[in-house]
Amino acid sequence: MRARLAAIACLGVILAFAGIGTANAGPNGGAQARWYAQAVINMSLTPNYASGFGAVKAQFGAQPAASPGPNATLDGGSVDFGSIISGNTYLYKYAAHLHITSNDVNGVALYGEGAADFFNTTDSTSQALNQTLYYLTSTASADTNTGFSASLPFNRTAGAVSGGAYGTPASIAYSTFPAPLTNTTGSNSDVYYDYQLKVPVQATAGLYYVWVVYTVVPL
Repeated sequence: MRARLAAIACLGVILAFAGIGTANAGPNGGAQARWYAQAVINMSLTPNYASGFGAVKAQFGAQPAASPGPNATLDGGSVDFGSIISGNTYLYKYAAHLHITSNDVNGVALYGEGAADFFNTTDSTSQALNQTLYYLTSTASADTNTGFSASLPFNRTAGAVSGGAYGTPASIAYSTFPAPLTNTTGSNSDVYYDYQLKVPVQATAGLYYVWVVYTVVPL
């Protein structure tokens, strides 16, 4: 089975307007204006962000070199697991680096969900995303994770999805936000993730894909 995972469909950046306070007459007749600045948030995502990126089959002992699929390039492309075998677990090293800047003193929340389940373009079958694709924190370099490291599942979003076909980026419109992947503080934050792929035994052969959409909002 050949699986390719697109690391991101679109960077869903939300600009939140805190509003403008009212002007009140002070005790001496002067005007007092209370202003709340617009929260400005920027996020960039770099897939395959460090040398040694790619998929590694889970095995005990010395870990083999990572091997990415053809759609993955250093600092770009997709998170491409390449050729994999059903029933096995794979770690994808240096999958996603998110750099977040914000002028919000309270920090921001980072959300990440799949736009759909893992979809097989060959026979139109799918695999439940939260039983297939997982994430775990990584580092800027010298990543020591293995396929046995603890991870958390990506969930299929309950939000309204636009786009998301193979080769067509997806976006998610939220009415209610899920639990965040993490909260960050400070004007500059960097978050690093590896991905795990746990391939179901019943998965059929074909080309699989899913869009993972990251969104940041102010706290």
